[in-house]
Formats: sequence, C-alpha cells, structure tokens
Amino acid sequence: MMGAVQILGVIVLIIGILLIGVEFYMPGFGFPGIAGIIFTAAGIFLTGRNVQERVIVGVIAIVIIAVMLVISIVIFSSKKIKSPIKLDEDLQGKNLFIDARDMEYLIGKRGIAITDLKPAGKGEFDGVKFDILSKNYYIKKDSPLVITEVKNNRIMVEEEK
Repeated sequence: MMGAVQILGVIVLIIGILLIGVEFYMPGFGFPGIAGIIFTAAGIFLTGRNVQERVIVGVIAIVIIAVMLVISIVIFSSKKIKSPIKLDEDLQGKNLFIDARDMEYLIGKRGIAITDLKPAGKGEFDGVKFDILSKNYYIKKDSPLVITEVKNNRIMVEEEK
C-alpha cells in the first residue's frame, strides 16, 4: 500500500516528466528543462522506499522520457507540424551559391570604395554593395573603382585612373 509520501512522489514525478516533455517542444534548457530534471529526480527519490525501488522507478522514468523523445521526433519529422528545432524549408543546392559566370556581367562596372580596401573591403556599383578585393594593394575609401575580373566568386577591382 502506498503512503502519502509515495503518492506525492508519483505526482512530482509526473510533473517532472511533463516538464521535460515541454522542453522537447520549446528547447532552450530554460525553466521547463531544469525544473523537469529536479522534479523527476525528487519524484524518483520520494516514490521509492529503498534504493532498489528508486532504481526501478528511475529506469521507468528514463524509458518514459525516451519514448516521449522518440514520439516528438516522429511528430516533428512529419511536415504537418512546425518544428521549433528543425528548419522546415528545403534549400536547393543550385540556389545557395552564385556561379562566377553569373557575375561576369560586373566586369567593367565602375563604382566607389565604401570602405578602405586592405586589400578586402566593400564597394558600391550601380547602387549595389559588394564585398570586393583589390589586387594586393591598399585603396582608400571613396576612391573610384573599376571591376577587372570575377574569379572564384571574388570580385577583383582596381583603382580607376
């Protein structure tokens, strides 16, 4: 027969497991996670009358938490429910990077250095800002520039004379 302490232990254990479940859906190791760990440990301690019972209750709690984790992973893997821990959009490989050939139209464009180039910096060409490289020399801010080549997605510039 269970005493009042064991009943309190079961209630505290259930609250702890539920708080850990909340942490699965709102990750961040904040209040629900920390409180869930504390409540679960306290519930295990209060529920068992001796070490053997506490170990059994602890194993049962771990199994329940593991099952909850697997269920939450399965639920979040379906595209029907928005996951707080997984990116829902598929990124297409061809849209991730700009091919150097797509940037060749920039060759010959004139602009200005909006930062000092040492040799890297930023420049503005036709109202668009780009990360640029000078050909191994320093160019002061506000200097006129011309794009001479695009190589490996790097925009190479020279000071316009």
